[in-house]
Amino acid sequence: MHVLLTGASGFIGKALCRELLGRGHRVRATVRRPAPLGSSAVEQIVVPDIAASFDRRMLVDGVDAVVHLAAIAHRNASDFELHRVNVEATVRLAEAASGTVRRFVFLSSVKVHGEDSGGGAYSETDVLRPEDSYGSAKRDAELALTEVATQGGMELVMIRPPVVYGPEVGGNFLRLLRLVDSGLPLPLAGVFNRRSLLYLDNLVDAIARCVEHPGARGPLLLSDAESVSTPELIARIARVLDRPARLFRVSPALLRMAGAVLGRGGEIRRLTRSLMIDSSRAGRVLDWRPRHTLDEGLAETAKWFRSVSD
Repeated sequence: MHVLLTGASGFIGKALCRELLGRGHRVRATVRRPAPLGSSAVEQIVVPDIAASFDRRMLVDGVDAVVHLAAIAHRNASDFELHRVNVEATVRLAEAASGTVRRFVFLSSVKVHGEDSGGGAYSETDVLRPEDSYGSAKRDAELALTEVATQGGMELVMIRPPVVYGPEVGGNFLRLLRLVDSGLPLPLAGVFNRRSLLYLDNLVDAIARCVEHPGARGPLLLSDAESVSTPELIARIARVLDRPARLFRVSPALLRMAGAVLGRGGEIRRLTRSLMIDSSRAGRVLDWRPRHTLDEGLAETAKWFRSVSD
């Protein structure tokens, strides 16, 4: 198949580009600036601003499927910029693709459901109740895409992953790797939550299946096969980094109070609350199972981390 991949030079985009090429697909990739994507076979189109005004038909001309990854996820991005890039640009691309492209695959986020699944796990039928501007933008994009796809008869798949980790990861997960590697004691032994994560290679395999599988439709929640508590995750990271897991007990309520005082309330809430995913629909629709375990994914992530930090 001929696939348009936006955001191809990002953390997920580079891995997905390799996956699609390895499965025999042709890839047209949008990048903000020329980037090494691992193969000269990739057709690169430089788009400095995916939300700018330009004729998007030249991006989708002749392609069978669009995989739209390009987005802003920065916590300090304004609501205006989040809407401009994550909603408006997404809708414009879908409108350009509608009528000529068979399938549109959109990388959304579990954040459309919220930040706390309580004692259960989110499923695709749960209410969309985002708690921050990023989640709200992804929800708004999903709703608008559904309308565009329905009007144009285009197949739409919306993937809602949790935290994605793997080689070249950044953001909060990279900060956690550095914290565990530092050997500093962490006050998280008293946290009894459960969180789902998704290894990068598992995600790109699922996205490729969404491109290929004739039954791929609608929203899909994806995660690794097991969920873990925050202290268990830290212990497993410590093990693959060959570091001791230094954990001591502070009540989650006190942690949240300290986080609010220090301006780190959001980070503490993510570390102490539960966010579990039921990915059984992806298993039924795509016949998909994570091809790597959590421990395998952490080991590969640690190997990369060591290679860039030693």
